Amino acid sequence: MKVNFKQTKDYLDTFINYERDNNYIYKKTIKLKRVRYLFSILNIPYRKLKAIHIAGTKGKGSCANFVAYILAKSGFRVGLYTSPHFKDLRERIEVLENKNTKIIRRKISSKDVVKIIEEFKPYLEKIRFTEEFGKITFFEVYTALAFKYFLDKKLDYVVLEVGLGGRFDATNIIKPLVSIITHIGYDHIQKLGRYIKDIAYQKAGIIKRNIPVVTAQQEKDAAAVIFKKVKATNSPLFVLNRDFCFSNVKLMRNYSYFDFNFNQFKMKNVCISLKGMHQIENASLAIMATHLIIGNNKKFIRKALRETFLEGRFELVNKNPFILLDIAHNPSSFKVLAQCLKTYFPERKVILIFSASKDKDIKKMLSLIHYDKLIFTSFCNPRSFNPFKMASITNLKADITNSLKNALKIAYAYYNKKYIILISGSFFLVAEAKRIFKRKICG
Repeated sequence: MKVNFKQTKDYLDTFINYERDNNYIYKKTIKLKRVRYLFSILNIPYRKLKAIHIAGTKGKGSCANFVAYILAKSGFRVGLYTSPHFKDLRERIEVLENKNTKIIRRKISSKDVVKIIEEFKPYLEKIRFTEEFGKITFFEVYTALAFKYFLDKKLDYVVLEVGLGGRFDATNIIKPLVSIITHIGYDHIQKLGRYIKDIAYQKAGIIKRNIPVVTAQQEKDAAAVIFKKVKATNSPLFVLNRDFCFSNVKLMRNYSYFDFNFNQFKMKNVCISLKGMHQIENASLAIMATHLIIGNNKKFIRKALRETFLEGRFELVNKNPFILLDIAHNPSSFKVLAQCLKTYFPERKVILIFSASKDKDIKKMLSLIHYDKLIFTSFCNPRSFNPFKMASITNLKADITNSLKNALKIAYAYYNKKYIILISGSFFLVAEAKRIFKRKICG
């Protein structure tokens, strides 16, 4: 019997999915040796992939896209593996190519998902659970699918975003050409640890022997962990604002400009369309990493960075009423989001539609951003915080509703042209908003 894409998705959903079920002990449940076993059984020669590996608390998705665009614009065929997704599971696995001076990005086809999973299925059923390794997870199977697809496509490079942490992440079986660590902050503390040094230890787990590391400037304790790991692995280290830097920043309404400097490699007036100082930091990490791989390629870097667009990052989806989406989902990213609001819309008041996963520090997140109206809601995922419980925990004055559509109705009632309606707090919440506002509004 011929299997269709829906049946394949249903099959994938039979594997335990920790993006939905957050009730697990990370260090006991997530096992890299299980991933190695899985890949050996599936006969995936993953060591053949030329990879760029990216971990961090915030900015890793943006950085991954910047890297992929630079490599694609330079004439290479590039695989991009990210998570989670907004609307379609296939968004996580993409191939980017430069066609007629424009980057074309294609999701893995439904046909290829079905084909590869059908190839995997007999082996997956034999090892779905073993006494030694425990239960295979959805993310591990999907990572195997991505690697197999990229190998079948014979790509020049692949860019891999870590799912959670780094040390035990399924993507960490790879030995990359370069490792990138974006800003490290407090997130997933129940899984990665209460202290910044514990979180940094998990992120620094992607550092491999003799492989260059490019990192953002980190807090003292996080930096100490990274320095210790690179010393132990003899890995060349390139630190933002120590070994390379950006300067002369101009944040405009539609574009940002900056200069980039690394030894004799200098670029002036580099332009990006993604907004905020943090995106200049992410772009700088991408420039440095790709420079280490392919050398001086200024012309294509400029074009690539200007063209890079990423959904859900300070994204305007409606002009009247004025609605912004942002996937900020931890204190670090909320601090950045608050700064972006001050920079780009200082004259506007904020109606914040907020929801978060149960493991988030919602008090800290909400303390970092100024809003005039607050609406607690939920999203369709078992991890969603109950909005009434959020109100009880924070003791903040807020409207409360269980659905985003109702939250928008409440926001519309408050709205006038002095306001912004901001939807933030969770990737999953923004994903629901993306389904409501299907088309990006430019400008």
